[in-house]
Amino acid sequence: MGRHILHLRFALPAEPDAALPERLRRLLEGITPRVQMLEPDMAVLDLTGALPYWKRDARALTEVVQLRALAHFGLPSSAGCAGNRMLAAMACALTPAGRRTVIDDSPEASTAFLRPRPVRELPGVGTKTAATLAEYGLHTVGDVADVPQSTLQRLLGARVGRALHEHAHGRDTTVVDPTPAPASLSTEHRFALDELDPAAHRRVLLALADDLGARLRACGQIATGVTCTIRYADLSATRRSRTLPEATQHTVVLARAAYASGVRVGSVTRGRGGESAFQQVGDLCSDGPSVG
Repeated sequence: MGRHILHLRFALPAEPDAALPERLRRLLEGITPRVQMLEPDMAVLDLTGALPYWKRDARALTEVVQLRALAHFGLPSSAGCAGNRMLAAMACALTPAGRRTVIDDSPEASTAFLRPRPVRELPGVGTKTAATLAEYGLHTVGDVADVPQSTLQRLLGARVGRALHEHAHGRDTTVVDPTPAPASLSTEHRFALDELDPAAHRRVLLALADDLGARLRACGQIATGVTCTIRYADLSATRRSRTLPEATQHTVVLARAAYASGVRVGSVTRGRGGESAFQQVGDLCSDGPSVG
């Protein structure tokens, strides 16, 4: 039996009860323990192990989930169910409230669904990437699927090209993780003495970026922005943020964003008996891998 991933988007009221997401989570966990809340209005469920228990197929169990949310909380929902998270999310995005789209877990069904879709609907394809692909006549997922991976890597870079090739063929190994992902990761370096050498500052920023990149890759997350904070011996601080052109987990890109954030400490005077510190924070993207 293949995987069956359900992506739900709820039509929340204008001013929802603050406790509603947690109550909704408990309701969904009555169907399967593998529930991941993405946003207050979205959830992903792994129904694979629940189907034999409920003695229903994926479409029927999806209907049960939607009816329960409607009956208990008055929440209509859009649902997409497929063999992996990427396909389920894409199907849900195309489905109106109160309806469901179920893609069979087979290569033929995935291909039939994906090939006509605009390439910008694939995870990780932003405006810049879509424009680059369009310059070479690649407008649909089918267009991209027909291009060798090596060609995509020459156009977009090794990691992005490889991920796009996998997604265009309907492959996504991201699992449903009931443990909520952190909104940000941070790392810090504290100098033993006040440090005025710009080269030392850059070495520290690179080391912090390297640490963040390694942790992002280890937990399968990607960062959408970088924030650098410098605290001085007199307890004042400078804080600069920079949004990344595209979400990433690459150390080099994180380091460049940190360098470009405009933080400069070379002219700061020494404080008395204090320490200076760098802190670097990466703001995480919630789907991941979409680029997981």
